[in-house]
Amino acid sequence: MRNSINKSRRNLIKALACLPVAPGVSMLSSGSAQAMSCSPAGKSLVCIFLAGGADSFNMFVPGSSQDLLDYQDVRGELAVDEGDLIEVTDPTLGTFGFNQQLDSLARLYQENRLAVVSNTGTLIRPTTKSDFLAQIALPESLFAHNTQQKLWQTGAGIVSGSNAFGWGSAISDHAASCNGNVNLAPGFSIAGSSSWLDSETSNYITLNGSTNVELMFGYADYSEWIPQSRLNRIRGSLQALIGEAEQSSNPQMVRELAHSLDNAQNATTTLHRILRDTPLSQMEYDGLNRFAGQLHMVARLIAVREQLGMQQQVFFVQMGGWDTHADQNQRLPALFNTFNEGINAFQNVIDDIGQSSTVTAFTASDFGRTLTSNGNGTDHGWGGHNFVFGDAVAGGRVYGTMPSYTDTNNPDDAGDNNGAFAGRIIPTISVSQYGATLARWMGVDESRLAAALPDLNNFSEQDLGFFL
Repeated sequence: MRNSINKSRRNLIKALACLPVAPGVSMLSSGSAQAMSCSPAGKSLVCIFLAGGADSFNMFVPGSSQDLLDYQDVRGELAVDEGDLIEVTDPTLGTFGFNQQLDSLARLYQENRLAVVSNTGTLIRPTTKSDFLAQIALPESLFAHNTQQKLWQTGAGIVSGSNAFGWGSAISDHAASCNGNVNLAPGFSIAGSSSWLDSETSNYITLNGSTNVELMFGYADYSEWIPQSRLNRIRGSLQALIGEAEQSSNPQMVRELAHSLDNAQNATTTLHRILRDTPLSQMEYDGLNRFAGQLHMVARLIAVREQLGMQQQVFFVQMGGWDTHADQNQRLPALFNTFNEGINAFQNVIDDIGQSSTVTAFTASDFGRTLTSNGNGTDHGWGGHNFVFGDAVAGGRVYGTMPSYTDTNNPDDAGDNNGAFAGRIIPTISVSQYGATLARWMGVDESRLAAALPDLNNFSEQDLGFFL
């Protein structure tokens, strides 16, 4: 009977995420903040997920003469020309170049506010080429979008049998402890449902990137504010919840449903009022740039962090379109421009509101792309570069080991003697190491980290050191 109740409760929590704003059904103690590592100045962490598998090898490029020639040789017609690079240096590793279309990232790097975390990917343990070819301890369904997105966001090596909860939820749960008795969940997704924020014990708030927060109640015509398709999903979710509660003969579940719906209404009302009454300095971007629009909403919520009664916040945004199997040279410039504009506009606003030292943003993606061309683009890879930025970051540096670009017959490349898997780079930094470093900056304790990132103990270096 107890297992049935727990299962119903998990279904309830999961289904409530379909609401336009879904505040937490939290089992955390609000009185534990004093025992936590909570920054009095507040902190916000922003996950920027580049869905589809971003070609980071054309974002950040070797800069020394021989390394650049090797890179251009292996990438062929996909390579970035030397004249299209913004040169930067690492104090140990030498010269590199940012794609000139990513000048905002180059500027932040030159200001020591952005770090490059090289060759990151899903790993269960440190993995060599011989391990890969022998299929020893490999993540599930390598090179598959849906599985790799799930593994990136949950920090697990396999989907089946894993807890399937996101490592971002460990940060959000910690933030809830820091925030104390606040009737708003500290986790926000501006991109719909998020595996990264999925939790067994708490929920997160879903918003869109528009100017206003969607109110659950108070408008005669919801469709003016919420697309009809979403209204239908919300209505269906509510009907399913009510039906399950009625059939469960579980008074606790009925109470939680009523409490959660009441909280959702209060949350939308509170957010709408505070955001409406607190204008934010204009974030300049093309109105058609939906990625920048998501970051605009994040900036607005950071600006009112104190008014919401929060010390810590956690955000998830997403930009799609990165699966460049075809027409890569035509498609990447537009993607880079959209990404660059969003990052530039967001960081400028964060600087303007004086929160640069309290906000850290980082990128993630399904996987990297193949170094080699498929004739018109790239295929699904494995390792790729990521970027972390904010004033708390020990920037102007590359963390980790850059892969070899000499050819596809080297220890960094997964290709076998017959050319199968050629061009796919084996990661040298795991999602677990990357996530743990970010979570520690937020103050997450080691026991919570161990539960959220079960493969972390397989790696000797558990903090990558990219924070000041």
